[in-house]
Amino acid sequence: MKWTWFLILCLFPCFIAVPQEYIHIQPVGGKGQLRHFIDQELVYPETCLASGTEGKVMIAFKASEKGQIKLIRFHQKLSPACDREAMRIFRMIEWHPATNLGIPVADSGMFEMEFNIKKYKRLCKSRGYSGHFYPFEPTDTSGIVYNYRNLETAPHPIFTNDKINLAAFIAANLRYPDAAIKQNLSGVVKVGFIVEPHGRPSNIQILNSLGAGCNEEAIRIVRLIKWMPGTVNHLAVRTRMSISINFSLEPGSDGNTVPNIRSSYGG
Repeated sequence: MKWTWFLILCLFPCFIAVPQEYIHIQPVGGKGQLRHFIDQELVYPETCLASGTEGKVMIAFKASEKGQIKLIRFHQKLSPACDREAMRIFRMIEWHPATNLGIPVADSGMFEMEFNIKKYKRLCKSRGYSGHFYPFEPTDTSGIVYNYRNLETAPHPIFTNDKINLAAFIAANLRYPDAAIKQNLSGVVKVGFIVEPHGRPSNIQILNSLGAGCNEEAIRIVRLIKWMPGTVNHLAVRTRMSISINFSLEPGSDGNTVPNIRSSYGG
């Protein structure tokens, strides 16, 4: 069976024009979220940094009509260590299935990752780390994503100030978008994501949309939060989570509307 179509997904992806009636398989949250995830997740293997190994790893895959990855193979290898890192990141990604006239269908694609030492060093400088710190060990390596309610201990946010909680952190850091204020727009943005064993969120997506910049602001806030991961059998595991942020405008003492932010999180 031929690989009929290739989706190019990398740090600097290519975009392919397709007919509107057929929508190819897409990463949860879209290509922009995938780029950000790779930027935050990539750890260049030390042996490859030392040897100056650079290039691309390409992983061909097939997906079911449910978006589940069924077949994976390397289309282009680089080195054993780089290949393993590309595969590790690929296996963390969740997908929306392809659709034909709105009906989910099976599809094929190709995931491409570039290993460039100069770009990676700039990336590490901007994000502030070169490797992942795991706040709870040991960690589960199965890749299974657990629901919030099926855990021994649930994830909780980690803040440098132990007197602050999530609601206070969001209220202090969230900026009510000017466009939403001008439109007098209020409502709830619900953001879904996975808390990884290292405590950073992945597969971020909007579950309940508001618009006027509120979706983007809610995603920005979610990216700021580091978590203590959930546990199962005394192992740190991947956990499916969501945060709901209520954007509300209320009358102020001077008669003008002022932002009022409320939030909650769970599974």
